[in-house]
Amino acid sequence: MTKRADNNVELVSDMMSRYPDEWIFFEVIEYDQYERPYKGILRAHHPGRGKIHEIVMRTDREHFAVWYTGKIVPEGCEVML
Repeated sequence: MTKRADNNVELVSDMMSRYPDEWIFFEVIEYDQYERPYKGILRAHHPGRGKIHEIVMRTDREHFAVWYTGKIVPEGCEVML
């Protein structure tokens, strides 16, 4: 697990590209026109959800988000809405 202490504001899309198939935990700094996180400060990343959850539970989570950067639906599967 990697925890970050710097305050480097970056695009959420850049965070996602840098850590493929991992969970990222970030402080939301700016939202886009649709109220989705757009810019933030990466606080931690890890391939395992449980490790990120441990950090989340020790943090004031008012303006934070946890996203998975990989594919949600496995290859060969489809989702019906």
